[in-house]
Amino acid sequence: MLPRLEDGIVALRRRRLLQGWLELAGVHAQVVLFAAGVAALFLRVVQRWESREAAGLLSLGVLAVLTAFVFAQRRLPSASHATAWLDVRGGARGQILTERELGASAWSEEARGQLATALGALPRPHWRALRPALPAAAFAALAVCVPIPHAAVGPPPVVTETALEELHEKLETLEETLKLAPEVAAELEARLERIEDEAANGQPASTFEAIDRLGERLDAEAAEALEAARQASADLASASGDPSLADAQAALESALTGMQEAGLGKDLPEAVQNALAPGSLSLPPGMQLSSAQLAALSKELRGVLDERLAKLAAGRLIDASKLRELKLGEGVGLGDFSEFEFDPDHVCDEDCKKPGGT
Repeated sequence: MLPRLEDGIVALRRRRLLQGWLELAGVHAQVVLFAAGVAALFLRVVQRWESREAAGLLSLGVLAVLTAFVFAQRRLPSASHATAWLDVRGGARGQILTERELGASAWSEEARGQLATALGALPRPHWRALRPALPAAAFAALAVCVPIPHAAVGPPPVVTETALEELHEKLETLEETLKLAPEVAAELEARLERIEDEAANGQPASTFEAIDRLGERLDAEAAEALEAARQASADLASASGDPSLADAQAALESALTGMQEAGLGKDLPEAVQNALAPGSLSLPPGMQLSSAQLAALSKELRGVLDERLAKLAAGRLIDASKLRELKLGEGVGLGDFSEFEFDPDHVCDEDCKKPGGT
C-alpha cells in the first residue's frame, strides 16, 4: 500500500469529523442554549435568581459539544469508503483502489500523484455551520443579563395598595373603637409596618400572606368584642329587669367587667363615668344603685355597645348580618330594652320584689 494512503484516509476522516461536528454542534447548541435561556428566565423571574446564578445554566452548552462529537464520530466513513472518495477526487482511474486492494501496483507513481490530487481537494471546514446556534446564544445571554424588575410578577400594584389601605382602615377602626392593651397595639402596628416594607420590596406572595394573617388577627379581636357585647347585653337586660336590686347590680357589674376585658369601655359618656369609680370601669365600693339608676345606667351602656359594634361593622371588622342577628335574634340581645320603660322618680318597695313587680 502507498505510504501516504493510510495518512490520506486519516486526514479525510479527521476533516469529515471536524465538519460533521460543526454541523451537529450548531443544531445541538441551538436547542440546548434556547432551553438554558428559558430556564434562566424562569428562575430569575419566579425564584429571583441573580444574573451570576443564572449564568451557570449556560454551561449546559458543553452538552451540545459532547453530543455533537459523539454523533459526528458515528458518521465517519469507513476505510473503504474513504479510499473510494480519494480515488474519485484524484481522477477516478482506480489506481488508489487498486493500491489498497493489492498493497502494490505497477501504477504506484501515478497512484501517488492521484492521491496528492485527492488530498488537495479535501473539503475545508465551514464554520458557518454554527450559525443556527447564534440566535439561541443571543437569547440565552439576554435571559441571563437583562435586568428584571422585582415587580415583574404578581398582582398589579393597585391591588396591593387597596389591600393595605383596607388593613390600615381596619386597624384604625379597631384602635378608635376598642381600648387595646399597649403591647397588642404595638404588635399590630409593627406587623403592618413589616407588611408595607415587604410590599415596597416587591414580594407579593409573602405580602399577601402577611396581609391575610393580620386581617384574620384584627377580625379575631373584633369577634371577641362582639361576643363580649353579646354577653354584656344579656347582663344589662338582667340589670334592668331583675326585681332583686342586689342581683341586678351584680349583673351590671358583670357587664362592666366583660366590657372592660374586651376593651369596650373606651371613652365612655360623661353620664356613665359619673356613675362609676374614677378611672375605673366598676361601681364605687359599697354603693347600691336604685332600680331607676340601674335602668338608666344600663340604657347608657347599651347605647355604648350599639355605637361600638356599629363602628366595627362599618369598618368591616364584623359582619353586619351578625350585628342584626344580635339585635333582632331570639333571646337576649341589644334590642331587648326597646319596650322597657321606667320612672326615674320611682323608689322600689317590697311590692317591686314580688313576681310581676315593677
